[in-house]
Parts: sequence; C-alpha cells; structure tokens
Amino acid sequence: MLTFNFDIFPVLETERLILKAISMEFVDEIFRQRSKKEVMQYIARPLLQSKSDAQDLIKNYEFLFEQNITISWAIVLKEKSQMIGTVGFPRVNKDNHRGEVGYSLDTDYWYKGYMNEALKRVLAYGFEELHFHSVEAMIHPDNKSSSDLVKKHGFVKEAYFKQYTYFDGKFLDVEVYSLLSKK
Repeated sequence: MLTFNFDIFPVLETERLILKAISMEFVDEIFRQRSKKEVMQYIARPLLQSKSDAQDLIKNYEFLFEQNITISWAIVLKEKSQMIGTVGFPRVNKDNHRGEVGYSLDTDYWYKGYMNEALKRVLAYGFEELHFHSVEAMIHPDNKSSSDLVKKHGFVKEAYFKQYTYFDGKFLDVEVYSLLSKK
C-alpha cells in the first residue's frame, strides 16, 4: 500500500507555471472559476454560490493534504502570479497504487497549452514521487478537449460506464482513461 508523508507542500514548476498549494490567497480565483458554468459543465459538482463556498472548498483541499489523503495544486502563471486553474489527484486508491487525475482551467486560458504543461508535470510527480502504478481520468463523454488532452499524454480509453454517476437529478455516463507507469 502506498503511504504519503508530506512534510511541506511540494511546489512544482514548468516553463510558464508554478504549481503550489491551493490556499486562501486564491479564494477569489477559486470562486470565479468554480462558479462559471463553462468551467464546471463536465464536472459533476455544484457551482459555487459564494466566497464562503470557495473558502470551504479550499479548507477541504488543505485538510485532504494535511491528512495525507490526496494532493491538488493551484496552477499559477509565473509572469503574473495569478491562479488560472487547478490540477491534482483528488482521489487516490493507495491499496492499488493508483491516482485519479482531475483538473480545471479558467475559460480565459483555454487552448493555450497551460493544462498540457501542468498535467505533464503533475503526472511525472505522480509516477516518480508518489510511486503510482497507474493514473486514471474519469471524463464526461462530451468533453472532447479533456479526452484529447489525456490521450496526448499516453492515456488509453479503458471503459465506458453508462449512468455511472448521479448528479443534479440525472445519471451521467463516464469514460475511463488510464496511464500505466513506465517502470
């Protein structure tokens, strides 16, 4: 079984981004992103209704990290020190050495390669530092941008589950993509 023992939050860098802890300094950005229908259209979570909701979400990210359960990063532009999205492993199956990757990006930054850059770095961290054997992505079938993104990183579609999740009064299908460690 995998074990995580984070002493400090790991800050990751890419050419244009810094990936760091999701904290209260980003409450405005979290609220703005998670209250946009376009950002949340394929994420089976309710839209945030207030900054208090954003604060609660951030507290949850912090708690899950502090308890060594999961880890997620704020995606921050180096040049502006502005948070533009999130990426991480919101679900981890430690018994089976598997993480589920999840991400969101503010609409102002879509189609500019930022998520590709962030995902590449986070996947490397997941395999090299967290010692995942596999990483999966659960994607709404209509979210072609997301499925194209993970396929670009070598993920393979392994399953299509009909009516897999119940959200907002209806059952939703999900595609499962997986990437195995190269070790």
